[in-house]
Order: sequence, then structure tokens, then C-alpha cells
Amino acid sequence: DHGGNIVNISATLAYRGQALQVHAGSAKAANDAMTKHLAVEWGPSGVRVNAVAPGPVSGTEGFRRLGGSGAEAAGAFQSIPLQRAGNKTEIAHCTLFLASRASSYMTGAILVADGGAWLTSSNDVSALLGISSSKSAKL
Repeated sequence: DHGGNIVNISATLAYRGQALQVHAGSAKAANDAMTKHLAVEWGPSGVRVNAVAPGPVSGTEGFRRLGGSGAEAAGAFQSIPLQRAGNKTEIAHCTLFLASRASSYMTGAILVADGGAWLTSSNDVSALLGISSSKSAKL
């Protein structure tokens, strides 16, 4: 009855196919759809619904599981326009913005905070799966 503000946490995994991430990509695609649907449904009641989609964030469990400092040392972030992982404070600032009055006219938005990675990062299927392509083996 008095409005409200919801900030969901998403990821860019659903923006392109990626090996070994079907579970996470599917969940985040659903999260993004839910954000948009609820923004439309609850907007007339004064409830805003937005999401933050972080990229690699140093010092997190997800970062560790996806290669972490080893990937960073191997130059995995060279294809990201800002050429680095984000940090927890940067993601907190994005979330705070969406939770604050500074974003009072935003609803249904998904704020991507990944240093531009979703725009440029390649998807090296062989490296992700740890295999060589079966097509290249037949040539």
C-alpha cells in the first residue's frame, strides 16, 4: 500500500551461450524476466523493481570458482574494456543507486556492471570445456 523498492541480483550469463553455465544462465534469464514483469505489475502500486548484473567481482566465491586470481594472472580480463575485475564496493554502489531516490524514475531496468565484458568478451568453448574441437580433429 505504501510503495517499495526491490533490487534483484542478476548476471550477464543469459546474454550469450556459455559452456557449463546452463543452470546459472537459465536462472538469471528468469530473474531478468521476473524483474521486468513485476516492474509492470507492481508499478501502479508504487513499487519499483530493478536488477544489478555484475560481472567478475574479485574476492567473491563466484570469482574463485570461475578461475579467480589465476584467470586474472593469465590475462583473462584483457578482452574486458576496463581490463580488470570489479570489486564488492563498486557493485554495492550500483545496488545503492537502484535502491535510492536517485533512481526514482527507474523500474524494470537491469544495470550491467561488468566493465563492458558482456560487450566484448569471447567465448572460448575449447578452453571452457577443456577439450579440442571434434570438427578440427577431423580436418
